[in-house]
Amino acid sequence: MGLARHSQQMPCLLSCLLLLSLLSLGSAVVDPTWTQLDAPGTHEDLVHPCLRICQKGDQRVCFYKLTVEHYSTMGEACGDCPFTPGDCGRPGCVAADGMTRKLVTANRRLSGPIIHVCQGDEVEVEVENRLEVEGTSIHWHGIHQHGTPYMDGVPHLTQCPILPGDTFKYKFTAHEPGTHYWHSHSGFQRTDGLFGSLVVHQAASTDPHAHLYDTDLPQHLLVLTDWLKDLSHILYDSLHLAPDEDKPHNILVNGKGPYQAFKKGREEEAFTPLHEVTVTPGTRHRFRVMSNSVRNCPIVVSVDQHKLLIIASDGHPIQPVEVESFTIYGGERWDFVLTADQDPGAYWMKFQGVMHCGTRHKSAYQVGVLRYEGAKGYPGSVKRMTYLSTIRKGYTINTMDAAPGDLTFLTAAEVRALTPAQDDIARAPDHTFYLTFDFYMDKSTSHIKVQMNGITFVLPPAPPLSQPESINASAFCSAEDRGECGDEGVCSCTHLLSVDMDSLVEVVLVDQSYVNHPFHIHGLAFYVIAMGQLGDEATVERFQELDAAGEVQRNFDHPPLKDTVTVPSGGYVVIRFFANNPGYWLFHCHLSFHVEMGMSLVFRVGDDSMLPPVPEGFPRC
Repeated sequence: MGLARHSQQMPCLLSCLLLLSLLSLGSAVVDPTWTQLDAPGTHEDLVHPCLRICQKGDQRVCFYKLTVEHYSTMGEACGDCPFTPGDCGRPGCVAADGMTRKLVTANRRLSGPIIHVCQGDEVEVEVENRLEVEGTSIHWHGIHQHGTPYMDGVPHLTQCPILPGDTFKYKFTAHEPGTHYWHSHSGFQRTDGLFGSLVVHQAASTDPHAHLYDTDLPQHLLVLTDWLKDLSHILYDSLHLAPDEDKPHNILVNGKGPYQAFKKGREEEAFTPLHEVTVTPGTRHRFRVMSNSVRNCPIVVSVDQHKLLIIASDGHPIQPVEVESFTIYGGERWDFVLTADQDPGAYWMKFQGVMHCGTRHKSAYQVGVLRYEGAKGYPGSVKRMTYLSTIRKGYTINTMDAAPGDLTFLTAAEVRALTPAQDDIARAPDHTFYLTFDFYMDKSTSHIKVQMNGITFVLPPAPPLSQPESINASAFCSAEDRGECGDEGVCSCTHLLSVDMDSLVEVVLVDQSYVNHPFHIHGLAFYVIAMGQLGDEATVERFQELDAAGEVQRNFDHPPLKDTVTVPSGGYVVIRFFANNPGYWLFHCHLSFHVEMGMSLVFRVGDDSMLPPVPEGFPRC
């Protein structure tokens, strides 16, 4: 599937790929199929042998190298950026939004290298840690690691951290097709820049939506992130002292997005580059969007004068829905088809942040340019763009803090999968868990922390997956067996929920923090069965009352299959999954500060006898 959909377009697309392969980093000439294709190393991504039109039976070994190090935006490599626009794309230049700050990069890029493979490929990624004093690890978000649980990338849970100066090679099979992404799962490294895209393409004959679009180009991949003014640990440490300083000031699109004008003298001014994409008139283009949102920054995505046909969520195909906009939460991925059927020209792509990116804080937003082939210039003045000008009215999907039932939008729970759920999804679950979560102040550290069912999560001292003998059983706990608790009645331990292999599990998430949270599961995918609001009484007891009265409407008719879903503020979400992948799988809020505060737990699926052997030479700690 990777590059094209119909045979009559093959010559054009293959010639475009050839032109892309001829690009050089220092060249001022940019192929029109991807304007401003100037991130360091991008030319290597686009000529990688695994970026190809996928064919049944053509499986390959795909090797990538990630070199992780501390770096800086607007460093010496950026020369006279942005006054000399070509300098912003020089090798080693991370211009970002023009504000100078430290960050963590892979291969000195923001966002990091793109990984495009075909379903069934064997993926090998060598990660070299050049950080001075920090361990690192990489999670392959959306890849379930069937048979390779040791490659899931959670330090002290599925592997030992990659120590400074060390190298580790991840090896796994790309079983799950769709739009995914990779990111560090160590500390705040993801927040500070260590993330990138991971797309598993399909052969056209296996893609149920193949007839809906003509092109599926890597140039139409959008990696979104909210952006902070400083290293995250600095902002986190002062969170209780200056509660607004940790809020994002900007949103980046594929690592780009100006924040303020640079001035030289009295008159000359310039901006760091916007992200731009090019489309072909009359053509249906598949776009893939992923959110690396690190604070609570849902992002509303729209394109002026174009409708978006939503066709997939978290890598899973859905029944198509045409909208004016959609909202994406941290860890989510949504795919849409855009038909280039407007007057040839340039149009704004708009990305409006809400919640912690909204008007109560710093009004973070961004724009990009969607340009028809041959069109010149911008749709308007970058200087005149404002937060309010990024609002797009009309039918929308995945609205923040909304309950089902409104005819102007669809929630994630109302989306319908393209294929029905497993036959026995509606039977009585083998395990049912009610999980509440809220914030509290840890008096011993003066840090805000999170409890889930009275437990603040901490990672174990060694990976139970590979070193169970190194862990005392007292390190684990659950709501039923919490041991001794602190003054706040909150325990700190490795929160573990054990479920039987192949069992049906129902989880009811109840938000008592009155802030929405996107929850992500590793190693599995879940069906979103129900979603709603609880008003002023967000408790398990209130949910159970509504459930007993028949007011919680569980949907078993083509429920959407996802791995990330947001829980509405003061509301609930009901998910179900089949525990068919043995291992220790993290389940957590995907907002990085909340993970560090302890908003996580582990599902242990099956027992250790069901695990594959520990890889030979696997690091110990």
